[in-house]
This record gives sequence, C-alpha cells and structure tokens, in this order.
Amino acid sequence: MFSYSVFSAGAAAFVLTLGCSGGDLTLPAANEPAALTIVSGDGQRADAGALLEEPLTVQVLDGSSQPVRGTPVQFTFVGDLPGAALDPASVLTDENGRAAAIVRLGDLPGEQVIVARVTNSQAPDLRASFSVTAVSPKGNDHAGDSNGNGDR
Repeated sequence: MFSYSVFSAGAAAFVLTLGCSGGDLTLPAANEPAALTIVSGDGQRADAGALLEEPLTVQVLDGSSQPVRGTPVQFTFVGDLPGAALDPASVLTDENGRAAAIVRLGDLPGEQVIVARVTNSQAPDLRASFSVTAVSPKGNDHAGDSNGNGDR
C-alpha cells in the first residue's frame, strides 16, 4: 500500500510538470493589450439613418487588468450598410484605456453589428461586438392624422 502512495505522488508530480511546461505560452507584458471589453453603448435602438444617443465605448486592459493608453482601436460595421457611419472609425485609447465612436445607423431597419478591434498589437485578435437596432422612423406612413389618409 505504501508503494501505491509513492507511485501516486510521483505520477502527480510528473503530470504537474507536464502541465506547467507550456513553452508556447506567452503572457502579455505589463502595459500590453490583453483584453478588450465593452463599457457602454451595446443594445441601443434608434431610427434608421439616425445617430445613436450614446457612443460605443470599449476599454483596453493589460494582463493585470490595468488600462492601456495609446492603443489603436478600429470600429467597423459588419456588412455593407448604406448610410452607416462611424466617427472616428479609428482612435487611440485615452488615459483610462477607453476608445469611443459615434454611430450613424444605416438606412435600413434591423440589427446592425459593429466590431471594435485592437489593431497593431502583438496580442491575439482582441475584438468586441456591439449589436444595435435601426427601427423604421415614425410618421413616415402618413397614418398619424385622424382620417388615416394623410390629406387633412
């Protein structure tokens, strides 16, 4: 029975050594981007073609969860959306590691996805996706008058 315990301890040490010898594992250095998180702006709704009320904001953090200043972040729409615009489309993070873009929704109603991505970084692909909704503008169907035919 004693030899079994020694074998188990030896096997555990061997497995631990193998598991911890990840030579390919490279952790981000301090002040290097390691995470991109959404701060605000996700889930908004507005009329098609209108500006969203709140900018889309992300934060870049290093491996110690500290903000990273001066990191380039690019915002892009997924797909071709006529009338859609981002201002700015590319921006550097501020002293709090934050980057923001003002969004003009595309002209067609429906879900619109915007991706924020850290560019020019040694870190793996750091992305965050925002989902916003463009709705049909109210009052464009002339149904708002009392007789419903728009000729008041």
